[in-house]
Amino acid sequence: MFSTDVQLALAPAATYGRLVAQNPSIPWWRALGRPTLVLLLIAVVVPMTATHEITAGLVLTSAVAWSFVVAIQMAIAAVFVAPASGIGFWRSMDLWFAGHVPYSLWILLLPFLTSSPAVPPYDVLGVSMVAPLVWTSVITSAFFRTVLGKDASTARRLAVLHLVTVIIIVSALGLWAAGGTSATLSYFVRRWVALWS
Repeated sequence: MFSTDVQLALAPAATYGRLVAQNPSIPWWRALGRPTLVLLLIAVVVPMTATHEITAGLVLTSAVAWSFVVAIQMAIAAVFVAPASGIGFWRSMDLWFAGHVPYSLWILLLPFLTSSPAVPPYDVLGVSMVAPLVWTSVITSAFFRTVLGKDASTARRLAVLHLVTVIIIVSALGLWAAGGTSATLSYFVRRWVALWS
């Protein structure tokens, strides 16, 4: 699974073409394997980033608390893979989540990226998230072309639509977690004043 996912991250169109040609249908429970690994990754890295330690209790609590992130990803994926034909919905869902390497790498790097006391962690999160967003857009475009059989122009439009959907949802969740629009604006004003003082 891991080597396939890495190949997909590095050469999405060719790897998707090979995987679609294999065309093994899979049951629904097997299609949950990759999303479950994503949840486990989040459940391990979040407490490590926040507390610099990992315990079974922290991992379990983090998994429950952050499961909504994977649920949202699955809901977004379901909308985009619903028109899949030929290989079936669950196989398409599995192939969609095989493209999660950019986000997984970003999540793995978070403890290191946010460890510098010189740069506020929220700033690092916002700037560093650009790389997995762009990289994933390349992968999703290849998914739409190769797995769903869309032409290049439609695949690019769908990849942009997916990117905009993710940015809107992440922004809404970020605003909510930060305490709303006024708290977020206050943070940016304080950062701007500190930068120019």
